[in-house]
Amino acid sequence: MEIKRIKGVVKDYAWGNKDFIPSLIGDYTGKPQAELWLGTHPSGDAVTEEGTPLSSLVYNEKGYLGCDWERYAGKLPLLMKILAIEKPLSLQCHPSKVQAKEGWAKEAEKRAKGEPCSYSDDNAKCEMFLALSPVTAMCGFRNLEVIKADLAAVVPSAYGRTIKALASSIKTLFMSLFALPAEEKKIILDELKSSLSASSEASWDGLFLTRTGVARRCLEEHGDDIGCLFPYLLNVVHLRVGEALPIVPDTLHAYVFGNGVELMDASDNVLRGGLTPKRIDLPELERIMSFDEYDAVKCKTSEDGFGRRCYSSPSPDFRLLSAGTGLYEIKDDSIAIAIVTEGNVRFASKGETMTISKGEAVVIPAGLEYSMNVSGEIFISEVPDAE
Repeated sequence: MEIKRIKGVVKDYAWGNKDFIPSLIGDYTGKPQAELWLGTHPSGDAVTEEGTPLSSLVYNEKGYLGCDWERYAGKLPLLMKILAIEKPLSLQCHPSKVQAKEGWAKEAEKRAKGEPCSYSDDNAKCEMFLALSPVTAMCGFRNLEVIKADLAAVVPSAYGRTIKALASSIKTLFMSLFALPAEEKKIILDELKSSLSASSEASWDGLFLTRTGVARRCLEEHGDDIGCLFPYLLNVVHLRVGEALPIVPDTLHAYVFGNGVELMDASDNVLRGGLTPKRIDLPELERIMSFDEYDAVKCKTSEDGFGRRCYSSPSPDFRLLSAGTGLYEIKDDSIAIAIVTEGNVRFASKGETMTISKGEAVVIPAGLEYSMNVSGEIFISEVPDAE
């Protein structure tokens, strides 16, 4: 087994920006480039230099997964991405393993008939997001009394007329806002637009979007969506460069602006809850989502036995590490996917060397002993040891 270069798959979603990923990989198309996928997911399977799909390499050459081959049935359990966010993503929530299995089984008949479904697979979807530039996101519900106070301030007429009576709990408020007649939603959003237009509060605080700025961004992109009110229901989280945010299943969230590394379970299960023209399955969203007040705590960091920075993970199936300039002697028992974001990295193993530069990525087989001479920065995703 050897370290192999891999090429990821770029996704040109409309919410992406036009410069971050192109400046990373050197491929300027003029289109928004939102995501760079580095994994084996069927929707974006990376390939080796020889043109072999990464999924085939991992499945057929068992040494890459090593002792984890049986554990994961020959499949890579994680998906690493680079995200470049210019516009707010949809409000979304992901299921736990139990919820995903139940949802997947429940939709078997719909899938057979080709009807719209809410589940793409039967896997959980934990994720984490590490900032490569200042990042603004929304994540988890705020305290109910704080929510009510802010709504009363920003849409006072609508609050007194309609919203106050709906705000007996976070769940009641959330579900009721979606159930309002279209005419009432329009009245609320029109008042929100007027309020924010008249507000003297800045949209930026120097590095990050303020709560007002997030709401303005949402209105610019989704002006007729009641989700534009949700910057006042959810925590607005700011990540400085190098900080990471864990997203556990059942947590409503949306990335709003910035660039970073996203690491997740290899699942595409997304239940949307606003700020999108796509399908919203409100009953299923209600089933899987937590309506509790949420403390959006950032990932803790530590140093692993090889001197790399390790970020606490919300999943047993992946972890994220980084390494800055220096020499590292490594022997991991697990497969790893790595990408250089600055400078270059020289790998050496068994008398062979390989140098990769900014924007290039590799797959590293389990159990390989190697040195890694970093001049810049590299991010590594790997499968943790089974407990």
